[in-house]
Amino acid sequence: MAGVASGDEPQLNAQTVNSAVSRAVEWIKSQRKDAGHWEPADAPGDRYWAGDTALATLALLYANEDARESDMAKSLEWLAAQPVTATYVYALRAHVLALAPGEKYRKRLESDLDWLLDSPNPPASGLGGAFSYESLKNVQASPMYDNSNSQFGVLGVWMATEAGARSEKLTNFWRLVEQHWLNQQNADGGWSYQKGQDQLSTGSMTAAGLTTMYVVLDRAYGRSGQRKAENVVGSINRALDWFGGRFGPENPSGSAQWQYYYLYGVERAGRASGRKYFRDRDWFRVGASWLLSKQQADGSWGGLHDTCFALMFLCHGRAPIFYNKLEKGDDWDRTMRDAANLVRFSQRNLERLFNWQIISLDNTIEDLLEAPVLYVSGAGTWEFNEAERLRLQQYVDRGGMILAAAPPGKSEFRTSIEELARDLWPRLRLQRLRPTHPLLSGAVQTPIDHPPELLEIRSDTRTLLLLMCGDAPANWNRYATREAAADFQLGVNIYLYATDKTTIESRFQTIELPYLPREDKRTIRAARMKFDGRWDVETYGWERLKTYMHNECGINVSVSSGVSFADPALKDFAAVHVTGIGPFSLNSEEVAGLRRFLTGGGTLIADAAMGKSEFLDSFETVIGDVLKSEPVRLPANSPILTGQRIEQAGPLNTVEYRRTTRAEGRSRETPPLKAFMLADRPAVIYSPLDISVGLVGSNVYECRGYDAAGCLAIMRNLLLFAGMPPAERTRLLSPATDSAPGR
Repeated sequence: MAGVASGDEPQLNAQTVNSAVSRAVEWIKSQRKDAGHWEPADAPGDRYWAGDTALATLALLYANEDARESDMAKSLEWLAAQPVTATYVYALRAHVLALAPGEKYRKRLESDLDWLLDSPNPPASGLGGAFSYESLKNVQASPMYDNSNSQFGVLGVWMATEAGARSEKLTNFWRLVEQHWLNQQNADGGWSYQKGQDQLSTGSMTAAGLTTMYVVLDRAYGRSGQRKAENVVGSINRALDWFGGRFGPENPSGSAQWQYYYLYGVERAGRASGRKYFRDRDWFRVGASWLLSKQQADGSWGGLHDTCFALMFLCHGRAPIFYNKLEKGDDWDRTMRDAANLVRFSQRNLERLFNWQIISLDNTIEDLLEAPVLYVSGAGTWEFNEAERLRLQQYVDRGGMILAAAPPGKSEFRTSIEELARDLWPRLRLQRLRPTHPLLSGAVQTPIDHPPELLEIRSDTRTLLLLMCGDAPANWNRYATREAAADFQLGVNIYLYATDKTTIESRFQTIELPYLPREDKRTIRAARMKFDGRWDVETYGWERLKTYMHNECGINVSVSSGVSFADPALKDFAAVHVTGIGPFSLNSEEVAGLRRFLTGGGTLIADAAMGKSEFLDSFETVIGDVLKSEPVRLPANSPILTGQRIEQAGPLNTVEYRRTTRAEGRSRETPPLKAFMLADRPAVIYSPLDISVGLVGSNVYECRGYDAAGCLAIMRNLLLFAGMPPAERTRLLSPATDSAPGR
C-alpha cells in the first residue's frame, strides 16, 4: 500500500481540499473495471453485489463528475441494470439515480423506492420502520434489524422522494421511522447499532440517528410547521447534546473500523442541523484536517469504501454556505427549518451543492464571512449590545448583506431591525424596493410579480440590509414550494444578488486575508483624498490592501483618510488615491495643492468606483485642466503593467474581470490603465474600471471592474511605483528602457 504523502500536518484551505478531492476522484476512477463497475468479480456472488459501484458512482457524482460523460454514463447504465438484494445496495442505488439528470432512470428509481418501502419490519413486529440487510417483507421468524441498515433505508427513501419519485406506500412510513428511532435512542441521547444493555452509543450511529430525525422532522411535520413535533425536536436536542460533549475526529465510543463511515455521518448531521460546531469544534475543519493527514500518496484512503466516504465528506463539507442563520434570543428559531428548506430548494434550482449554518454574534468575523448573506428572523423585540452591533458592522463593511425577516402582524421585531439600521447607518434610510429593482424585475434570475414588502438600506455601491416583511420564513419552513413559489425564488434571487450571480466554489472562499507573521522592510505613505462629493467608498478595502502588501511585499502601507488636496502636508505622501461614485470637482485651493503635489514628484492614483462614468468623465476633465494635457493609455510594455524592474511588482497581463465587465467583452487581458503625463512621467495614473469596491474582496452586483485578486495586484504595482525614489522612477522610465508610456 502506498504511504502517506507527507508526515506534516497539511494546511487546510480551498486549494488543499480541492487537491485532495481531485486526487481521490482520479484514484476511484482508476479502480473502475472496463465494464463500468467496481465489483471484485464479474458476476453476482454475494448479497452486496453492485454496492461498490453504487458507492463509487455516488461519490463521483458528489465530486461534480458529469453523469453524461461516457465512463460515468456507462457506470450508471450498468448499475441500473443489476439485480440486487441488499438494503445497502438498494438505498445507495436510489441515491445515485436520484442525482442522475433527466428521466432515463425514473422507472428503476421508483421500483427501488417500492422495494425500500416494502422491506422494513412491519408495525406488528414492534420494530416497524427498521431495516435489516435484506427485505423483511416475507420473513416469518423473529424480527431482525440494525440501525446502520435502517439509516441507509431511510436515506434511499428520502433521496428518491426528493427527486420526485412517489408511492402510496409512503403514507405511514415516516411515522414508523419516527417511532423506531425514538424507541432506539439511548438515555444519554445517542444511538447504538442495536439498542441493548451492552450497546454503547457511538459516534457513527448517533450521527445516523440525528440525521434521520431531521429527515423525519421535514417529512412528517414539514407542513404543520413542526408544531406537533415536540418528541422529534426533543430527540434532536438530546442528540446534539451528545455530540456537544463527545465530538472528535475519531469515532467516539466506536470502532476505528468505521472511522470513515462515521465522518460521512458527521457531514450529514452537520448539514442537516446547520450546526457549524460540535463540542465547540468546527466539524468540517476538524474532519477535513484529519482526512488530509491520512490521505495516501496515490490519492486514496486505503480502500474503496473508506475513500468514497472520505470524498463525500470533503465534497459535501466544502460546499459554499448559502445563508448563515443568526442565533440570538428566544425566538430566532421559531421557523426552525426555514434556512434548511430554502437551501434544499436552491440546490435543485441552481443545480449545485450548498450548505447553511447557524451563527451567533459571538462567533468570529471569519465565521460570519463564510456566507454572503446573514439571515435574521424573529417575532419579538431584539436588543443589540455594543459588541453585537460592532460585529454586524464588521460583517457588512467586509461585503456581507443582512437579510432580516419580520412576520406579518408582529411589529416588535420589525421595529428592532429599524432601530438597528438607524444605529449602524444614521445617514441612510430604509427605502421600499421598486418593481424595477434587480431583485424583483428578473434581472437577477426570476421576476417576482407580487413580492412581500421589502425595504433596503443601500450605500453608494451595494445593499447593506434588506428588511422583508411577510410570510416567506413560514413558507420556507413548511417547504411550500408550490403555493409560495415566489418566496423561494426571492430567497434564491437574494443570494444571486449578493454574489453578483457568480459561483462561490467553497466555504473557504472568503474575503479575509490572514495577517502573516513577517517583518515589514519599509513604509509607503498613502492618502485617501476627499473632495466635495461621494469620495468615501468602501473604506475596508484599504485595510485589506494593507494586509495584502504586508503579506506579499513586506511593506507597511500607512494610510491617512479624508486628506484635502489643499493640505500642505500632501507633499509628505508618496501616493494619494481618489475615487468616487458621482461627479469629481476641485476648488481653486485644491487645484493649486494638487498641482504642487504632482510637480513635486507625487503620484495620484484614481479609479472610477463601480466603473461609473459620472466620476470618470468629470475626473478626466478636471485633471486635464490642471495639467493642460490629454490622457494616454499605458502601453503593454510599461513597467507598471509588466512589473519589470519594479521590485516586488508582478505582471498584470492575466487580470480577471468581474461578471458585468466580462459581459462587455473583456476576459483575461492587461488592465486598461490610463495616465496624465507630466514631462515624461505618468503623474496621474487611473483606471476607468473599478478598483476601490473590488479591494473589499466581495462580489457586488453589476460592478464594472476587475476581480478581487486583480484589484490587489494592480494597486500593488501602483503603490510600488509611486513609492520609488524619484531618481529611480526617472531611470525606470528613461527612453533607453523602451518602457516609457507612449502617446
